[in-house]
Parts: sequence; structure tokens; C-alpha cells
Amino acid sequence: MKEKWKTWWWYHWGHVLLAVAVLAVVLYSFLPGMLEPKPDYGVAVISLDWVSEDTMAALQERFRNALEDADRDGETRVQMNRYQADLSGETAGTVNYSEAARLDADLVGKQSSILLFDNPEGFRKNTAVSTEPVIPCKDLPFFDGLSLPEGMVFTVRSDCDAGAVYERVINDR
Repeated sequence: MKEKWKTWWWYHWGHVLLAVAVLAVVLYSFLPGMLEPKPDYGVAVISLDWVSEDTMAALQERFRNALEDADRDGETRVQMNRYQADLSGETAGTVNYSEAARLDADLVGKQSSILLFDNPEGFRKNTAVSTEPVIPCKDLPFFDGLSLPEGMVFTVRSDCDAGAVYERVINDR
């Protein structure tokens, strides 16, 4: 039996080594993503104007403090998604095409349930996303002190579990 094992190992050590290497690469590639906690809420900030990192961080902190821990893991995680895209339907230029593609993937995949954008007419006309009524951010105390682009409105998707978020933010007025 020992001789049989030595013979098998002599012919197959390379295959075993290759299988171990492939398994290591697969685990190294996929395991971190599978172990990373998923966000409780996604917030999309869609504007043709650039929204600064400071404003994005302040928005994330305000939403984190105002929202509940949806998956009950002890921490409220809010993922901020910034899109510098034109919602009018005009896609001139490579940057706008890539941003439009990223935004489409977000909207179709329902990554963001909370939406802030600055062109409500263009959003309704050029997307198939159903939302709650939009409210100008300047009318909501929740957004006071933030340097948001002119005409920015707040809403949530109707087809996601974000109705409580909407009520909480608009009832602060």
C-alpha cells in the first residue's frame, strides 16, 4: 500500500499542487467580498454638479444617525453612491456615458433606495423608477447646513422598504 501511494504521488504531485494553487486564488478573490457586511441603506446623490467629499460624509453621518439598523447586526451602515450624471437624457461625452451606465446599474439593481437628485423632471422622464413624491432639500431641516447643488430634491424608491426613511426625514420639518 505504501508503495502504491508513493507511485501515485510521483505521478500526481503537480496536479495536487495546481489544485491547491487554484483553490487559494479562488478563496483569496471571493472570500473577502463574501465576508464583507452589506450596507443597510444605499443613498444615491445624482447631480451634474460635483458634490464634495465633505458633503457626502456629512450626508452619510446624518442618514446613519437618523436610520435604524435594518439587518439588526448592531451597526447602521449607509453606502453613499455619487453619480455626476445629466438626467435630461443628453449623453454627450464619454464621462457621461460611464456615469449613466453606473447609474442605470444602481437603479436596476436597486442598490440605492434613498435618492437625492437635482432634475426631477428629467429623472421621471428618463428612468422607470417609481418614487414617493419629491421634496426640495432646502425645505427639509434634515439637510440644513449642507452645501447641496441648487434644486436638489429628496425622495425614496416606492419599490423598496424605505417608506419609514421617507416619513422620518419629511416629518422633521
